[in-house]
Amino acid sequence: MLETLHDRLKWKQTDRGVLIAIPVRRGALTHLYGPLVGIWLAFVAMHYRHLMTEPHLEDTEFTLQMIAAGIYILGFLFAVCWLLWIFTCETVVLINAREMKILLRVMGIEVASRSFTTSEIRGLKFIPPITSWASMGHPDPRTSRTQFRIGKTTHILAIGVSENESLALFAAMQRVYRFPDFSYSHISFARVGI
Repeated sequence: MLETLHDRLKWKQTDRGVLIAIPVRRGALTHLYGPLVGIWLAFVAMHYRHLMTEPHLEDTEFTLQMIAAGIYILGFLFAVCWLLWIFTCETVVLINAREMKILLRVMGIEVASRSFTTSEIRGLKFIPPITSWASMGHPDPRTSRTQFRIGKTTHILAIGVSENESLALFAAMQRVYRFPDFSYSHISFARVGI
């Protein structure tokens, strides 16, 4: 069972290291878009169901309606994938003294992973959110991120985390390994042996 690390972040100590789960940050209108898209798709399905139940002569109108139904089916598949992504996607960081693994999971199924040697990680840093046209001049929390370097390459650890969530993430990571040139080095962390 995962415990709350901070706000949306969950964590637990395992025999393989510290596991930190970071769910995707949803936009303010996500809970409106989901049902709205679902109602629209149900309406369209009822509207086009007659195409499959009634016999039709081969004519241009029927062909165009079948093309439109195909486009709506693609829209339905896209909407289902988007809803699954936005409501079940999470980044999982599994870190121990030897390795840090970053997993992307959707519905608990791993869809991508990256592994790094813990001792090569440098420059853990929080990048604050920026304004975007969609946020109407306010900082958009979905644009913030935490990142780190390996050599001269910069890698993203998590997207859409707040500064406090980033601090909690870094604190959990510091329990496993003392990272050099840590951006919040003025804060002392208790080290937990693994």
